[in-house]
Amino acid sequence: MVKNLQNKSILLAFLLALVIFVIFNAIPPRNKPIDFAELPDNYMIIEGYVVSKRIDSIWLAKKPVSFVGRASVYITGYGASSINVSKSKDFEDKMTFRQLKINQKVRVYCDYIRESNPPKTVAFYLEIIENND
Repeated sequence: MVKNLQNKSILLAFLLALVIFVIFNAIPPRNKPIDFAELPDNYMIIEGYVVSKRIDSIWLAKKPVSFVGRASVYITGYGASSINVSKSKDFEDKMTFRQLKINQKVRVYCDYIRESNPPKTVAFYLEIIENND
């Protein structure tokens, strides 16, 4: 009887944790409005499609990526025009990558693009561009 009660309490705790996880991930956070006066003087703006998401970065490309393109990324990469974008430590509370979807068009306010392979930049703010296609 005690073992059966322990199993029920473990199952109940697991289900409660699962419900909390689903609730927090189902409601996408929104980027907070930013005062452009807060941005550094030398910021630049790039636009592109989100072709990949990581925990703390996204990949932008000039064109959306197909399913086959996503599957073959480890062999071919996202193309020469793809850029790895990470969040600025100073602006982390103003933006999040969680609400983004693959092949969604975005505008990124960032610092300079580092000439590395792949090219990288740090985002101060990110804006979703509504497609009317």
